[in-house]
Amino acid sequence: MNREKHPLLGEVVPASHVTTSQMSPKRVRTIILLLSGSVALMMTGYGLVMPVFARRLSEFGGGVEELGLMTMAFALAQLIGAPYMGGQADKRGRRPIILLSLVSVSFSYIGYLLAPTTAVFIAVRAAAGFLTSGLFPAAMGVVADLVSEDHRARWAGIVMGSYAVGMIFGPVIGGVLYDGFGFAAPFILSAVVAFMALIAGSLLIPETRTAEIRNREMLRRRHANPQRVGKSSIWDALPRPLLIFGTLLAVDFISAFSFAFVEPQMIFYFYDSLGWTTTQFGVLVGVYGLSTVLGQVGLGQLSDKWGRKPLIIAGLIPNLVFFGGLAVLTNYTAMMVGAVFAGLGNALIAPAANAFYLDITAEEHRSRIIGLKGSFLSLGGVLGPLAVAAVSGLMAPQNVFWIACGLVLVALVLGLFFLQEQKHIVADPRRVPDQSSNQRALAAQAGLHNIVIVAAASRAERQMDGP
Repeated sequence: MNREKHPLLGEVVPASHVTTSQMSPKRVRTIILLLSGSVALMMTGYGLVMPVFARRLSEFGGGVEELGLMTMAFALAQLIGAPYMGGQADKRGRRPIILLSLVSVSFSYIGYLLAPTTAVFIAVRAAAGFLTSGLFPAAMGVVADLVSEDHRARWAGIVMGSYAVGMIFGPVIGGVLYDGFGFAAPFILSAVVAFMALIAGSLLIPETRTAEIRNREMLRRRHANPQRVGKSSIWDALPRPLLIFGTLLAVDFISAFSFAFVEPQMIFYFYDSLGWTTTQFGVLVGVYGLSTVLGQVGLGQLSDKWGRKPLIIAGLIPNLVFFGGLAVLTNYTAMMVGAVFAGLGNALIAPAANAFYLDITAEEHRSRIIGLKGSFLSLGGVLGPLAVAAVSGLMAPQNVFWIACGLVLVALVLGLFFLQEQKHIVADPRRVPDQSSNQRALAAQAGLHNIVIVAAASRAERQMDGP
């Protein structure tokens, strides 16, 4: 072997560059956009059948109570499943949980189509709720894995916008299909669209929380606390300060409860009291979805510049106005304007709130905490329909809308007084290694480079001096 051409040992060569495993910004954008596209396809399928749920239950002889029970069953299943599925996304990776959700959605639409009774229909909805509960925690985990804090709300807004994409054209098409061809057509088309989302996700979405990353975090935890390796409790995973985390959960719960409280009454109010067609309702939901999507894509990044709290507060105000508008307005055009306003409000809240959760949560618990957030949203979805089922027969629909308006006002007050910006928060000691990893890497690189230079100089000096 020629030692001059193939040096093995004894010679130090300064590196000209350092190659890292970090993804390029272009690759990050591509992955998040592909994920968003898959979610958008899935939610388009849901948008297709949303206006049909009430009609289908009516064919079974159901009404507000049965629709509320179906909504509650789905939310209860998500309440139970979201923390577990989120924890699995942290433990086993994001991709398996995303694909499981997409598979479950595809089969659920077939189940809705074949369900012979109200009970079976509700059971299928509950199963879909549990099996898809990990999609949102895993998707937000992908964003947290790939994007730094100063751009996190922007990309969270894009992913959240993909959830609303399905509400733009899906309800309109679903309403037209139902009015023209009956209940089977929307469910069949939804199953096809959901299957397309599954194919796209399986081919295009990679794993962002690889086994290497998970093993590295396990070794770090073992070094920090050998006695608690593999014993991470939910208490250990909770973000600090707890007051801010609790306030975020309270605001999310109230938002979910108020909408779930209003939704069953609102749909039948539109159909029975105002005489709307299924297509009219679908158009209203589509306009709401369009304003939400455009708002989240265009406004989601504002909290990266102006802070999370101001955007959350600003987003609650349109919801306050929307619920009040339901109580006093009957004109279809005015309702459309209110839907646009409410959609923009949610477009401000969702990216800022999700980025806030990710900002204050340790890296190894992000999907788990987003899953816990999802449980609180689902709890609101469970209790809201129960509450409206209990009071719908005792009061006029307008009173239901006023109660929701008051609840949003409570959330607004909580946010004003108890939310605190990240820059004012004392750093969580558990996050210090993550926060300073880049600085340590740069320092280590510089130190290694200096060692290489010194060693090379010393070797050159010895060669000049001779043996």
